[in-house]
Amino acid sequence: MTLLRLDAVGRCYGGLRALHDVSLTLPAGARHAVIGANGAGKSTLFGIIAGSVRPTSGRVLLDGHDVTRLGPAARARRGVGRTFQHPAVFGRLSAAANVALAISRRTPPGARSGRIRCGAVTDHAHAVLDTAGLAEYTHRPAATLPYGVRRRLELVVALATAPRLLLLDEPSAGLDPGDLAQLVQTIRALPPDVTVLLIDHHLDLVWDVADTVTVLHHGHHIATGTPDAIRADSAVQAAYLTTTPEAPAPPTARPHSDGRRPLLRVRGLRAGYHGAPAVHDVDLDLSEGQILALLGRNGAGKTTVLNALAGLVPFAPPTTVTLGGRPLPADVHRIAQARLNLVPQGRRLFNLSVAEHLTVARAAAGKGSDTGHRWSQDDVLALLPALRARLGHHAAHLSGGEQQMLALARALLAHPRVLLLDEPSEGLAPAVVRQIAAAITAVAAHGVGVVIAEQNLPFVLPLADHVVVLEHGQVALTTTATAHSEPLGRHLGELLGVTPTGAGHEH
Repeated sequence: MTLLRLDAVGRCYGGLRALHDVSLTLPAGARHAVIGANGAGKSTLFGIIAGSVRPTSGRVLLDGHDVTRLGPAARARRGVGRTFQHPAVFGRLSAAANVALAISRRTPPGARSGRIRCGAVTDHAHAVLDTAGLAEYTHRPAATLPYGVRRRLELVVALATAPRLLLLDEPSAGLDPGDLAQLVQTIRALPPDVTVLLIDHHLDLVWDVADTVTVLHHGHHIATGTPDAIRADSAVQAAYLTTTPEAPAPPTARPHSDGRRPLLRVRGLRAGYHGAPAVHDVDLDLSEGQILALLGRNGAGKTTVLNALAGLVPFAPPTTVTLGGRPLPADVHRIAQARLNLVPQGRRLFNLSVAEHLTVARAAAGKGSDTGHRWSQDDVLALLPALRARLGHHAAHLSGGEQQMLALARALLAHPRVLLLDEPSEGLAPAVVRQIAAAITAVAAHGVGVVIAEQNLPFVLPLADHVVVLEHGQVALTTTATAHSEPLGRHLGELLGVTPTGAGHEH
């Protein structure tokens, strides 16, 4: 029985054709994956299926009914559930409240009121979280949860709507090995009548859970088949599987001198949420032109450290932080003016074109200090040339890789002395990961200090001068060893549950 059928669906954004007449059939209970480089049209395809993007041509049929003109809410009522590349949960609501809202959507409108019904929904939400292994987070606001837990919560919320078709958009992005194993287990445990369609660059996950794989390239469908057939397809190999060597090997050389001037000094960092400490007694040192890799499992405190340094989370005594020998200001805007800048996880772009983003970034930066390198728009576009052809395009219409480049470009136009990058390789195709690695190395070569919080070890370790590993909010390891150091490899394996050569995306 066919659950989903796409008949030659296409989509244009102005003069850009993002999808070229793609046809696809999914039987009920299928486990189907869509892969391809950033910009291949995968997210556009998902939007068309979910109803958030209207196709320019073609039809979408769900269970034999034409739903092409229905929006996402109407399709959700017909059994389409989805997750997003960046977790879409209500941050101010507790985990239980997020699940309860999803459960209530399954309840007929006339039965949604009354204390008895409300109590039953709450009890059901608690039971769902307990079954998913998230009982300890039941009453915590979703915004305070570790990233991997938020991803798991979003999947629980999607499943709580009892979907017939579940769309998973980059479900492995930003997950540590433990969270990834939990994701695989969850997908395998889904009822056989739930049809799964997923997008992911983590090919080991794709080969592990998908029965059928579709490959897109520049908006064109180039192959559909079993994982074995896709791996052996020469067109697929040429378009995606062999586009990038496994190691980033960025070309820009940087001096590795111990004589570089100190830039950022952090002592006894304590920070948290709602009075509960998430990190404590964290010490960091960064000199001009150095790259520091901040590693650890999801929930270890990496994002909290970056957000605290950027002023988004308040310090607690006895924290001291200096930038260029001066105390770091307390306010977010003054920290930015001091030229410590954050590229957040999820990018957080505005409802603007690429050119408008860059214009706003230049205007916000002002003149500032003359210390350090100052970036012009031409400098940034030379470093990230893919953006030059996209200046007139809306940020929402960019590929994931182009969005990450835009977030980096915006930060560079603030002329940073210290650049904080939170999961910069998340959800990116291998070729784009290589471009981002080369850009980061070039930025450091201009004397900018870079701190990278990252799960993808093969991406970050070749870049790093120093490595700091967090565990339960504290520093578990600080080293200058490289990714090829056997002691570092063993220690990372113990702390992170993976060795450097086995982590991250497989190409």
